[in-house]
Amino acid sequence: MGIRGSRRRRKMTKQQDRKIDQPVTSVDDLSDDLLGLVLLGLDWSVSLTRAAATCRRWRRIVAGADGAFLRRFRSLHHAPPPVGHFYYAVNADPPCSFGLSHTFPHEDPVFVPSSGSPVRQPMSLDFMPSAGDRKRQVIDSRGSLLLVLYDEVCLREYAGAWRRRYNYGDPTAAPELVVCEPLTRRYEKIVLPWHCGCVMSAFLLDGDADDEAGGTIGMDSFRVLLVLYDPDRDDDDHDMDVVESDGWYLYRSGWPYTAVFSRGGDGGIECAVGEYDMLDSVCLPNIEEVHLAGRTGGRAYWGCDDGQVVVLDERTFKLSAMAFPDHMTWGFHASNFRVVGVDGYTVRIVCITNSGDLEVRSYTFHGGASDESHGDKEWVLEKRVQLAEASLLLPGRKEEYFRCLPEIIAATEEFVVLSPAEETWLFSVDLGTMELEREHDRNRYKGVTYPCAPPWPPVMRVCAGD
Repeated sequence: MGIRGSRRRRKMTKQQDRKIDQPVTSVDDLSDDLLGLVLLGLDWSVSLTRAAATCRRWRRIVAGADGAFLRRFRSLHHAPPPVGHFYYAVNADPPCSFGLSHTFPHEDPVFVPSSGSPVRQPMSLDFMPSAGDRKRQVIDSRGSLLLVLYDEVCLREYAGAWRRRYNYGDPTAAPELVVCEPLTRRYEKIVLPWHCGCVMSAFLLDGDADDEAGGTIGMDSFRVLLVLYDPDRDDDDHDMDVVESDGWYLYRSGWPYTAVFSRGGDGGIECAVGEYDMLDSVCLPNIEEVHLAGRTGGRAYWGCDDGQVVVLDERTFKLSAMAFPDHMTWGFHASNFRVVGVDGYTVRIVCITNSGDLEVRSYTFHGGASDESHGDKEWVLEKRVQLAEASLLLPGRKEEYFRCLPEIIAATEEFVVLSPAEETWLFSVDLGTMELEREHDRNRYKGVTYPCAPPWPPVMRVCAGD
């Protein structure tokens, strides 16, 4: 037994000696090419930023001068997913048609981190310029950026009562836009010319070209598209209403036009105003009767109380009118009509009928025509659900909620969020199954949410170690 034990000990000692002789390897022994392949496997740009802060070598690989690694990372992972959403916890008017009756929120939006987001600290807009006597409202987001509108709010008599309302069209009080990046706490002011006083809508667009890292939008590369409303100021027009007290005009008609703001080569902001020759084909009612109905497939849509739907192509900045058959023409407004998707040459809408049904309809325009007004006027009914009946088993439902037509609060390609007009009681309809539900995160928000993604290219910190 002793001989066997000594042999076993000698054998183990030889094995240990061989292990000691073998060189110890680590991640530092990988070549730059192999280490780059490992870093390409990270799934968040935030994680990539943290990896780049590990040491100078890792940062050099990630933030190479030619941008090859970052461009390859972007091609593999596409756009960074949102780290969270900003939303208004208080009731706020939709971010569109900033007419006389538009009410600005009294509080800034709240940030809610996404599930699994690496960003856990609350983000705020406290780094933004103070509003002072103005009001401000987040009106759009894209990538890592938010678009904020600042404007005057003054006391005016409207419909027989004195109210604090947005003073649109006042040449002495032009609005101001601010583009900001909450994660890096940077912002850029865009002061609008005085003739841009009547803002109908404003959108963030990608920059003119990709940067060296494959990014399309960021604080160094963005565009802002303004859709402006030019009221008909013809004093001989008998269709014009005048509020009695101080000669405040409520114009019954006007024309839309566009202005695009972008960064110039010197880092400043350049403005290009759309030509007026496109305006003859589109005449809008009072701006109070024009409502943003959706933005999808590179187009923005507005529904009007006079029954027309206006379309803006974000690539050409051209405006046109969408055709509807007579039996589908009614007063389109934000509470009963939304455009939720564009698939090729097919446009899909949701609408609430006078009988309380939620309908999904689609329309295909012929021959690849870019102008919807030249297409087939046949709208196909895809799906329908009777809201009062389908909501019977929802928790908290009250019969009086459906005595009047419910209102659309938000809509996407996948779902529609609705609420009774008399009281906020949010429920949603899944557009795939047409089933109603209450127990979903999207039913927590009273309006539009604004996703916020990590900046791209990521902001690299200087590494102190080797």
